[in-house]
Amino acid sequence: MADYVNGKTDWFAHGLPREGETENVAYAGELVDEHPPTCHLESSVAEVADLLEQSAYGYCLIVNQQRVVLGRLRRSVIAGADPTASVESAMESGPSTVRPNTPARELAERLRAQELRTAVVTTPGGRLIGVFWRERLEAPDDQAGSSS
Repeated sequence: MADYVNGKTDWFAHGLPREGETENVAYAGELVDEHPPTCHLESSVAEVADLLEQSAYGYCLIVNQQRVVLGRLRRSVIAGADPTASVESAMESGPSTVRPNTPARELAERLRAQELRTAVVTTPGGRLIGVFWRERLEAPDDQAGSSS
């Protein structure tokens, strides 16, 4: 095996395979919904409203062509926005994200304490890996996208 120049922490932060002591620790990046609702800056508010209509998600992640997270458009904002407007005009920029090597139990506790259900998981460069649902860890038989 060749040396990874950026080090072990960067390796884990990109969600790459682990072995040794950390192999049996569940990390957030392993428990994500890899297909949350996403759209692009040019998408319209109406398109996002349609996308979220039957979704358990309360938001859509705005990504570029490389799936770097640029922002988030919440369902609550859509209700008061011009349906023909682009999501860029209504989104919140740079939502908070976590790395895939965040221990899942630690993240679930943090979300519970903040009364949040989900966390956006990205690489250090901001590329979307998926969305971690607190309930998925608390009830492993449930699917991340199921309504609750």
